[in-house]
Amino acid sequence: MKIFILVLIVGVFALFCQSCASPPSTENKQQGNAKLINLGNGICQQNNGLMWQVERSETFSNGQNASVYVRNLTLGNHGDWRLPSKEESYELYQLFEMNLGGDCSLKPKGSYWTTNGEIRAGEWEAYPICGGSQLKYLKSKSGRVRAVRP
Repeated sequence: MKIFILVLIVGVFALFCQSCASPPSTENKQQGNAKLINLGNGICQQNNGLMWQVERSETFSNGQNASVYVRNLTLGNHGDWRLPSKEESYELYQLFEMNLGGDCSLKPKGSYWTTNGEIRAGEWEAYPICGGSQLKYLKSKSGRVRAVRP
């Protein structure tokens, strides 16, 4: 009876994880091509055209100070830097999770300010699930700026 229960538990677990491991979608294949290139001058460019600040700012305790920092940033003869959206920061973090950062030395881990109408600080955390990893966004009270353009 104990062996039957053990086999049943292992079988259920195997079925659960098989359902989690779906085949790669077209979207994942497109992301796999989205590498970063180091342009020099403290900038890395994604193949979708976005340019990222390599060096992160000091830590800011509120969104207003983070906004002032990014408004005053001039890097690589560009003055149109902005805070990234939550989705853009997710994509950047995911590139490094998938080891697709190329020759860009930027480090995406940590809490950063983003904006989707409201300025918020948070960080992406990867945790294992069914042989892969899932990213979860954790809000925080302070963060650094990793500016993006255009």
